[in-house]
Amino acid sequence: GSNPVLAFALAAGGLLHNSLGIPIALGAICGILLIEGFVITTLDAAVRLNRYLFEEFWNLIFPTVPKIMTRFWFNSGLSVVIMFLMAYFNAFKLIWPLFGSTNQLLAALALIAVSVWLNLRGNRSWFTLIPAMFMVATTLASLSILLVGTYLPAKNFALIIADILLIVLSLGVIGLSIKTLRGLRKAARI
Repeated sequence: GSNPVLAFALAAGGLLHNSLGIPIALGAICGILLIEGFVITTLDAAVRLNRYLFEEFWNLIFPTVPKIMTRFWFNSGLSVVIMFLMAYFNAFKLIWPLFGSTNQLLAALALIAVSVWLNLRGNRSWFTLIPAMFMVATTLASLSILLVGTYLPAKNFALIIADILLIVLSLGVIGLSIKTLRGLRKAARI
């Protein structure tokens, strides 16, 4: 099996050795520390965000949220347990393609928001709108290929549901964007 952490650390060691003359072993330690810092800050942010999401989720599904579910330690602990289980069972290998698609959708959404903002200010937005359309199109293609070629044959229902949800959200973003931009054009003609 591969070891991406070791590969990154050795590459960092080689880079620091070739560029600054630092011994490879010391450079590899710097690479490991870099990864460790990234992982710790990422996990910290993820636990905090999940804690807030769980708190909002409980408010949606319970008329009166059980007191234990309002405690920060319960929601943080739940986040940590879920992350541990995902790490223990190597779930990242399964969800990684969806993670990439989600990042692309987020980038497209940011470009669409900038496009709408530019239109509201009376500026042209083709230079942000064209990349946004390309990103949405490639993401929809990727999600469709993953759904039909991988998730449906494997009967992986969790990823099937997540994939379909992302496709629906993508189409929703497209629809809302078109509606907003058309509304801006109509308002500009008045």
